[in-house]
Amino acid sequence: MPIEYGPREKLLKEGSEALETSELIAILLRTGTNGKDVLETSKELFNKFGGSLYKMSRATFDDFKSIKGLGDVKIVTLMAALELAKRLVKEETVILDPKLTSPENVFQYCIDMQSYPQEIVRVIFLDTKLKVIGSKDVSKGTINSSMAHPRDIFREAILRSSTGIILAHNHPSGDPTPSKDDIELTKKIKKAGELLGINLHDHVIIGQTFYSLRQKCKEIGWDNV
Repeated sequence: MPIEYGPREKLLKEGSEALETSELIAILLRTGTNGKDVLETSKELFNKFGGSLYKMSRATFDDFKSIKGLGDVKIVTLMAALELAKRLVKEETVILDPKLTSPENVFQYCIDMQSYPQEIVRVIFLDTKLKVIGSKDVSKGTINSSMAHPRDIFREAILRSSTGIILAHNHPSGDPTPSKDDIELTKKIKKAGELLGINLHDHVIIGQTFYSLRQKCKEIGWDNV
């Protein structure tokens, strides 16, 4: 049997957990490139991203396209698999913690935001029991800043009859430390929510790690954020 089917056989005999990451990638690629078998190709590809699925998940189509011998079908297959992985993490997070009671879980729910090249503001909507009923990205900014108006944030919350929201946005630099604008936005959204009867439970900034404004501001009081 051709070598490119080796990882498939191993998966069938030993289970997916027994495969190395490069072997799982080989199954997605199906065939090798440039005279190399699929295992050599997958290992080379994985090493291009420093042996990191996190770095690979941040890659764009053009990033993959720059790798010699990697065709459109292979690239699309890889990107689809990586996107499924992100969605699985989000779904699993809500199943385990339907109320997203910790900023760590908000971070996991929004882990896909790490790969965005621009700042994105996301609103997570909560029902009367504070369970997640959905989320929506309400604004897209430049690589350095993002603008979000209270009307954009609360319009969807009102339509969904949300009693609470969690705000999240990413810092493409990877540093989640809030800027003055981030703090001012939090103040503005919190006050607007109080007028509408929709509670802002937290504002979590997503980077290589996360920053919870509610958690970090306990010393001065969340009401004073």
